Amino acid sequence: MPCYLQVRLQDINLDDRSYSLNPFPEDFKQDLVQSICELGILQPPLLLEQQDGYIILSGRKRIEAYLQLCNNRLESSQQKNSNDQKITALSITTALEKEEGYPLHLFKVLLEHQLLGNRLTLIEQAVFLKKAAKVLDKQDLVSFLPLFGLKTKPHIPGEIISLLDLEVSVQQGMHKGIISQRSGKKLARFSPDDQKKLAEIIYEYQLGGSKQQKLLERFFQLTKRKKITTERLLDLWKETVKEKQLNGPQRSTSLLRWLDQQYHPRLARAEGEFRTFSSQLQLPAGLRLEHSPAFEEEQITLSIDFKSKEELAHVWPQIKILIKKDKEE
Repeated sequence: MPCYLQVRLQDINLDDRSYSLNPFPEDFKQDLVQSICELGILQPPLLLEQQDGYIILSGRKRIEAYLQLCNNRLESSQQKNSNDQKITALSITTALEKEEGYPLHLFKVLLEHQLLGNRLTLIEQAVFLKKAAKVLDKQDLVSFLPLFGLKTKPHIPGEIISLLDLEVSVQQGMHKGIISQRSGKKLARFSPDDQKKLAEIIYEYQLGGSKQQKLLERFFQLTKRKKITTERLLDLWKETVKEKQLNGPQRSTSLLRWLDQQYHPRLARAEGEFRTFSSQLQLPAGLRLEHSPAFEEEQITLSIDFKSKEELAHVWPQIKILIKKDKEE
């Protein structure tokens, strides 16, 4: 069981990231320093005791923020020695590592401590499972899944770990919640260079989940069909809009529409012909012409808007005459 200890900061190895779950470490925010200054450390960090000191299991930012606070206080008091500064921490000792079940216990405590703050991102889940897989069996890995809100299915740990094979910018997008897991799976079908290019498109146009799915599926199918690279396909679209002044949302709409047209060329031609036909009719306001879904039938529907039931009742006799006349002919 972890126990509370007063640990000297100099005894904590800040360079050892063996158990860090974030592959994209960020500097702590100064708000954290201010919070520790005013309230103290409300959630002690978790350490692993070793013969020559301690390594961090969880709570690195709190330790770094507290270290900065101590240094700030030393500077203001003109003291030079910070060796005696201590921090309250939870500690697990490696003296128990030979006991049965120790690795599983260690990773359970690590995960539970991490989840006290926030839910793990997809990439953090992948890093955790990959580290745990080095010392635990598949059944143990599956036992962690409910803590991620996932079903206990044996194939899931492997699927999550495979996310770490994605190109770095894709992993960063998933870590930040920009790229969904489903999109990550689709991106895995592309080369690393294409993954990076597609991630840039998702970032630039701020595409949500469903639009990400559509973009990736269209790019995958079209690059295979046309036997060209993702970058070349993107350049073909850029040629069609280079003379147009489009903002971000307009450009994303244009790109997705163009991909649809390339993916369904016959449907695109049919839609173009229908728009031409509709414009030639010069329909007044309030009238709409609609075609069947995907032009599966020849039928066309003309819709008319009326301001009220009375207006419809007023013109209905004339409409009936036209319909009757058309049937007689």
